[in-house]
Amino acid sequence: MAESPAPSGNYFGLVNRVDRGVLVRIVTRGEDASRLPEDPEAIAGKVYSPIERVLLAGLLCVVSVAAVFLITVNAWDVEGFFPWYWNVVWVLFPWVFLGPAWGAYFEKVRRNVSASRFAESYEEFRAESVHVRGTVAGVREKPARHRRVGQLVVDVAYERPTGERASVVAISPDINMPHHEVPEIGAPAHVWLSPDEHTRVVQIPAR
Repeated sequence: MAESPAPSGNYFGLVNRVDRGVLVRIVTRGEDASRLPEDPEAIAGKVYSPIERVLLAGLLCVVSVAAVFLITVNAWDVEGFFPWYWNVVWVLFPWVFLGPAWGAYFEKVRRNVSASRFAESYEEFRAESVHVRGTVAGVREKPARHRRVGQLVVDVAYERPTGERASVVAISPDINMPHHEVPEIGAPAHVWLSPDEHTRVVQIPAR
């Protein structure tokens, strides 16, 4: 009997073990997890153009300036009425929210650049990659609203064509999946390896 997914509280612990050059896709019902899709964005997520990334950065700049003006400037103690740390607090306060927003933006840009490179070489990858079978050895969830899951980190064990045992840890794109569809530990997985194994794709059927 397969185990239940590991607690979501361990999500960030497994994130630190994510391997480079690995993409994972949770395949919904009705699709064959043993076949790669024709669209690379189904694996790597949506590829944004440079213009779209610049527009998003511009929007974040506008929001940041507005937040600093509305919060810091309006709360600024010009006359020195409050203690010395008053102004320091209101300088830092907007960045409690803006800092994570900018961090998420840079992470999205990093992943999008990787997705773009993957999309450019996808046809070559499909033609040259080797397909092997594996098993889900670990699952961590990033919770979202309404008992849904925003992202998954999975640990998959598989056997190389040489017979050597190996494992890979991968993080999914944003998925917004119902909690009851999250794959269980022990579920089957399909792994595609590029000839140099620098690029690996994992597909796992949803529960």
